[in-house]
Amino acid sequence: MTVTLPFTEPRDEYRPDPQAGQEPTFGQGAATAGSSSNASAGRSPAAALRLLAPRQVHAAAPSLTADQQSAVSVPQGTGPVLVPGAPGTGKTTVLIEAAVERVQRDGIDPERMLILAPSRLAADFLRDRFTARLDRSLSTTPARTWASYAFDLIRRAKAEGVIPLARPPRLLSGPEQDLIIKELLDGHRLPGLELPWPEDLNGALETRGFRQEVRQLFDRIIESGRTAEDLEMLGRECGRPDWIAAAALYNEYRDVLDLRMPEAFDPAGIITAARHIFQDAPEFLAAEQDRLQLVVVDDIQEANPAVFELLADIAAGKDCYVAYSPDTVVQGFRGARPDLVAELPRLLSPGAPPVERPLSSSHRLVPALADAWLGVAGRISQRAGGQLARQLERPQADRPEGNMQEGSVEAHLVPSPVHELRYVAQRILDQHINHGRDLADIAVIVRNGGQVSELQRYLSGQGIPVRVPVAESAVRDEVAVRPLLDAFAIALDPTLLTPEAAVSLLTSRIGGATSIELRRLRQSLRREELLGGGGRTSDALLVEALLEPGALSALGIEGRAARRAARMIQAGREAAFQPGANAESVLWALWSSTGLAASWTETALAGGPHGARADRDLDAMMALFHTAERYVDQMPGAGPEQFLEYLLNQELPMDTLAARAQVDDAVELMTPASAAGREWPVVIVAGLQEGVWPNTRLRGELLGSTLYADAVEHGSAYAMQRDPLSRLRDIRYDELRSFSTAVSRARELLICTAVASEDDQLRRSSTTSHRWSTARSTGASPRSSAP
Repeated sequence: MTVTLPFTEPRDEYRPDPQAGQEPTFGQGAATAGSSSNASAGRSPAAALRLLAPRQVHAAAPSLTADQQSAVSVPQGTGPVLVPGAPGTGKTTVLIEAAVERVQRDGIDPERMLILAPSRLAADFLRDRFTARLDRSLSTTPARTWASYAFDLIRRAKAEGVIPLARPPRLLSGPEQDLIIKELLDGHRLPGLELPWPEDLNGALETRGFRQEVRQLFDRIIESGRTAEDLEMLGRECGRPDWIAAAALYNEYRDVLDLRMPEAFDPAGIITAARHIFQDAPEFLAAEQDRLQLVVVDDIQEANPAVFELLADIAAGKDCYVAYSPDTVVQGFRGARPDLVAELPRLLSPGAPPVERPLSSSHRLVPALADAWLGVAGRISQRAGGQLARQLERPQADRPEGNMQEGSVEAHLVPSPVHELRYVAQRILDQHINHGRDLADIAVIVRNGGQVSELQRYLSGQGIPVRVPVAESAVRDEVAVRPLLDAFAIALDPTLLTPEAAVSLLTSRIGGATSIELRRLRQSLRREELLGGGGRTSDALLVEALLEPGALSALGIEGRAARRAARMIQAGREAAFQPGANAESVLWALWSSTGLAASWTETALAGGPHGARADRDLDAMMALFHTAERYVDQMPGAGPEQFLEYLLNQELPMDTLAARAQVDDAVELMTPASAAGREWPVVIVAGLQEGVWPNTRLRGELLGSTLYADAVEHGSAYAMQRDPLSRLRDIRYDELRSFSTAVSRARELLICTAVASEDDQLRRSSTTSHRWSTARSTGASPRSSAP
């Protein structure tokens, strides 16, 4: 349900505000363009409030193929059911229909059912489809992510007194974990407190990349349930002195968590923590096994070893459905182990072979696309248990899918990255204008978030509406948030206001001054200075004007941005020196003094490119205030200075459950991780050159987190025998699985692009797309395109 909130009238910049002491309404990012006409027509605020029903609340039973029906019809009490299948064969449909069948046929209570997915987006999708098929509301949601389920176990264990926690458990966020590691490393740079890091690491100790390596190593330790002593022992066995230093750092990390926030659990270790509860309290595990009558798991290939073990704890020998496709994996950077699907029979049904119901009828991939995907998957090393997930057959002619077109796969080489951006925009417009497709039917998938940002800027500049996943960047880096944080810092320390900072603040998203307005402002200030007999430069006058707002009273429109910035700094200074001031109070004083809530809300309601930008800015402000609220709750008594330092040191995005406003008809830009589980008629996969996609750089090699994982699982001797070539081969397979996921998202048209230059060579996977491309559908060969 989308709610459009009423908004206040925009503030007049050129006359005093009679309600300056009141807080203007904070705009809501989830605004709908459909209500903008009511607002602009001058109706009362109540008339601007619209409640929109969910887009889909009921769903009819789908028509199942024979292999799907065979899986759904497995009777209650059979035990584990494995459902391997290639992408687009209807695995998720089977899981939903099997769950519905058990409720309607066997009378299972949905509250005694557990549906698990690898990501929050996938879990939300499963929940919505399940409730729509049941056509009724549920008191609890059976669909969860693995981390969410583990957290719920910890919460219930605390409530039942199984674990001694003084406060309710909470999940430690990635930015908080990163900040703790940074503080520890900074402390060890002081004389006499240095850790025994090898000399060749001295140049890396202060870098962000080193913190990422430390965090990755800590995650592997936590996932494996090992201790600092175990890491130190393995460091001596494997000849890794850096592990000995890391063991001392990890000990301190655990001590800080235990003292500062004993109720916090690491994201990487929450699964292991849940398993430890089961091991320490067998009666709690028995009660959980008795409670769950059906466990349904989608995309188990995205799970790490701890998840496989937790699944065995709760579902071994019980009724459960487990679906997997080992060739489509996007969580490899988080420790996903698709090879472990071969262990499912042993984990879930040790006494007898489990029931297998492989799916092979293609419901998504048309013949050309199916050939392309099979070609990519065929280059991935196949493990036991994966052969049944590489079978794709065309549906029968009497089914709707049986009349699908041949489809088309294209691969294009362009001379430079700029040409690639132009070509992507050209193909989007061609599909939209000449082929009558909605923009929402088109998705562009790239390897990393930096490419997403680059494409977003370019396509938005071309007037093409785009939609990107939330939390792609840290909140401090949002365009609308950064000037507010700059004003925050200046309010706490006015000496930070340099001429460069003043110009940056005035021309920011909040300041809003154009280059012409800035030039006229400088000229006006300089003219007033000369008339008064002074001789200071415009830089000095600009700084003084922002710190002393009275100097701007005589200026006209050219002083608009300066008045807003000066008012913001003054409000922040006054709030910061109030008794009991905290991050929330200072932030609110800064934001409310801008008077932008109403105007941004009005722009957001009006829709269009400017409305989408205003939506994003308001969402960023909401995320900033959410971060401040969380900080104040968790760090009572901390002042505004500590919050600013905390926020500026965050280099990872903060996750949030808050809904974000999105444009309905827009091209979707994303990475493979965000595209998993979804599909579009047209998919453009860009950036397929060596070094970008695939990125075959060795991961976690600085501190050897991959070597550590091998040593824990197979022993030190095995880990030391593995050479860099074998690790590179595993990374290339991981990149191919990610590319395989991107390729399999298309229903009708797949377009792959790569840059052909001296330092950017076309990747092999793009060549694979050539080989299985339009030879049968268009007769075209791989070609070079230069728009």
